[in-house]
Amino acid sequence: MLGFTFENVDITKLSPDQFAEIRKAVPYHGVICIKNQELNEDDLVLFTKKLGIPVLLPEALRFNNTKKEYPELARVSNILPDGTLIKSHKAAEYWHSDGDFWQPGQNYIFNLLYSQVVPVVGGETGFADLRMAYESLSSELKERIEDLEVIVCCDEIPDFKDTKPEDRQPDAYHRIKHVHAETQMTGLYIGHTLAKIKDLPQAESEEIIRQLVKEIERPANQYMHKWSAGDVLIWDNTSVMHRSMGGYGDSPRLLFRTQAFMSPLN
Repeated sequence: MLGFTFENVDITKLSPDQFAEIRKAVPYHGVICIKNQELNEDDLVLFTKKLGIPVLLPEALRFNNTKKEYPELARVSNILPDGTLIKSHKAAEYWHSDGDFWQPGQNYIFNLLYSQVVPVVGGETGFADLRMAYESLSSELKERIEDLEVIVCCDEIPDFKDTKPEDRQPDAYHRIKHVHAETQMTGLYIGHTLAKIKDLPQAESEEIIRQLVKEIERPANQYMHKWSAGDVLIWDNTSVMHRSMGGYGDSPRLLFRTQAFMSPLN
């Protein structure tokens, strides 16, 4: 189920049927790849708007995107806008779901990541299927988490360390046993691997999260995407978690990201 590839399509010239097929595939497969695209900023933003309402993040979360006319874009790269290479760059090398700091319902977000410069080694993006992870839990653990919620606090998310206080969202509380708004499939939702569980002592919370992360990290529940230039990945942050797998050292890497708030299909 996890992962699907579309080839021989141009996302700037999709027919209504092609777009509908792509849109339906994302929550079902968790993550899809559309190969061999040649996009500019307008193309990526326009396609994002076709999917849903673009997420406009604070400037500090756009990661060196200096083009003010494109507030939808974030630059995911170790190359600064002036061409300087950031040495020994590491970012997002932990399992997480983007948008976990939004309130329940608002966290139904699709990510788009478009690759322009691919490192000669490393740089893969990992995905973990939260539906498969839930199914692999013991019946005892499923029962234990039935009514539990995680607390997502912006102060505990590394990307928010340089943001202004007014750009931080109120704490969000999410059911760990997550029923997908569109597919009605059941999966896990913990936001990130350092999440805390509401109303539990710290030691007990950490132990449950540790058990859940163990299932999320099972190789059988994962897909590692090896990038090619022109790849567009689209994934559902309530069906999968993702992370940078790192390992590219000082090899140049440049991707552009957008996000969209989604509504379930009727």
